[in-house]
Amino acid sequence: MVRNHAHPFSAVLLAIILSATSSFAFDTPLSDEAIREAYFLGQRNDESTLNFFNSYLRLLPKPDTGAFIAEVEVYTPYVQVVETSRRRSVGYSAQQAAKDYRRLNNRIFIRIRIDFTPTYGALELYRSERADRDDSDDSTPPADFSNDFRAGLSQKEKWVEPLRIIIQPTNTPNTGHYAFTPPDLVGYSYFSSSSGPVYAYSGSRGTHCLTGWLVWLEYSARDVASDDSQVEVFTTDGQHVVVPFDLSQLR
Repeated sequence: MVRNHAHPFSAVLLAIILSATSSFAFDTPLSDEAIREAYFLGQRNDESTLNFFNSYLRLLPKPDTGAFIAEVEVYTPYVQVVETSRRRSVGYSAQQAAKDYRRLNNRIFIRIRIDFTPTYGALELYRSERADRDDSDDSTPPADFSNDFRAGLSQKEKWVEPLRIIIQPTNTPNTGHYAFTPPDLVGYSYFSSSSGPVYAYSGSRGTHCLTGWLVWLEYSARDVASDDSQVEVFTTDGQHVVVPFDLSQLR
């Protein structure tokens, strides 16, 4: 029988190396050093900052028919610190960035942009009895989103349930990187959904030409592993859009 004479120190050293490697990317909570790095990256607000955001964004091809799942973007806690710093370039310090981060509660957000097309328009997201009413209340949420679309995150064939889903109508064209921090979602009205998650809807009063929807998925970072991940969207017209992200390669 062959005996393993490896010194226990070697095993401990290997464990430390593996732990450091696995925690380098998408580490939460963020260390003070990581917060400072994110702060200075945002303060630069140059091409390197834009290239950083592009790593978290996927632009998708337009289908022949049906709804257009146009963009998917992931906002890790690190990304949120970079974005906050980028927005506040005057009089904003690394110390304040650390305080702001601690108020974020280590959330991950995923933005899914769903665009209307000539074969899939705005009225199809409303229940028919409401679409025909001119006096519809803008505070009423659109058609039950869980019946029109199913969107979420999966890891190793396991579906990760979001803390909440927010549905926001938009009248803007595709944006590429969408500047976002969690306070942008403050003030939304929330509606309970029988399917489990909590939904929110921003009324479209005053918007005359909707181009689509921004769907926000919010997760606790503790529920998401630094591993291969897939953002999946199922549509009523039979599309199953799968967008891969390797979170072990992201911050």
